[in-house]
This record gives sequence, C-alpha cells and structure tokens, in this order.
Amino acid sequence: IAMAAAIALFIIPSGKKSQPLIDWKDTINIPWGIVLLFGGGMALAQGFESSELTTWIGTQLSSITNVHLWVLLLIIIASVNFLTEITSNLATTAMLLPVLIPFAALADVHPYYLLVGATVAASCAFMLPVATPPNAVVFGSGYLRIGDMVRTGFWLNLLSIFVLTMITYFVLPLLWDF
Repeated sequence: IAMAAAIALFIIPSGKKSQPLIDWKDTINIPWGIVLLFGGGMALAQGFESSELTTWIGTQLSSITNVHLWVLLLIIIASVNFLTEITSNLATTAMLLPVLIPFAALADVHPYYLLVGATVAASCAFMLPVATPPNAVVFGSGYLRIGDMVRTGFWLNLLSIFVLTMITYFVLPLLWDF
C-alpha cells in the first residue's frame, strides 16, 4: 500500500504544466535515515515476536513480581530507557507492551502503571541518535558529535527515570483512580 502511494506521487499531476506532485530531485530532501529508522524499528519488533524473544523476556521478568511497586516501576522504566538507546523506541514498545500486560496480572498491579511508565520511558532516551526520532534529527544536523550526546544524555536519562518513576507511582493513580 505504501509503495503504491509513493508511486502515485510520481504520477499524479500537480497542476503545473503536467508536472507530477514529486520528482526525483525532490527525493534528495527527504530524510531517508529517519524513514529507515522507523522501518527498521518495525522489522526489529516483528523479529522479536517471531523469534519468541518477547516470551523469553516475559519469563525473565517473572523473578521480580514480588518487589514493591515503586522498585518494579524503577526497574522497568530504567530498563526501557536504556534499551531504547540501542533500539528504536517503536521497536522497544512494540516488543515490551504485549509482555507487560500479562506480567502486570502476574505481579498483581494495574497494567497502566507498567504500560504508561514503559511507553513514556521509551521516549526519554537522550544518549544516542538511534534512541528516538528527535535525537536522529538533531544528530543529523551535523552540529553534535555522539560523544556530546552521550555525556549530556546520560544525566538526562537518569533524571527522566527518577521523575517518570515518581510521576507514575504518585500521579497516575490520581488520574485514573486505581
């Protein structure tokens, strides 16, 4: 479907002397790295699912079902935050959210705690360009080196883990009354 839509952009006239909506010169300005990052994230998530890696992760998580909710949130949020440094946030959430729902039932906690915490944590990775699309855009500008991002991003990651854990633990129950 996406390929058909892309081809249509080269065929449909724009109204200017039968020129198409887009031509090959216009494709130079498309941020292909970001497009490939999203596509790779979806492929990685599908690979995790088909290889049963998600099942294995769920089994490994079962050993922490008896910890206090605050500690559980801290572990999951920190794990997701740093996992998204090396995988895309799309792939990370596509892989982990289906695992966290049954895990929440096993741990006897409301699934929103884990799902909201993990989802927001996936967007709070600041160290590497692959971590989130905004990181890729900023790095793609050419004004930053990876070392600059790692030095600053590490401290931002720690801060976001702490703040997100506090908000998820204290504020989320007030918002959804659970």
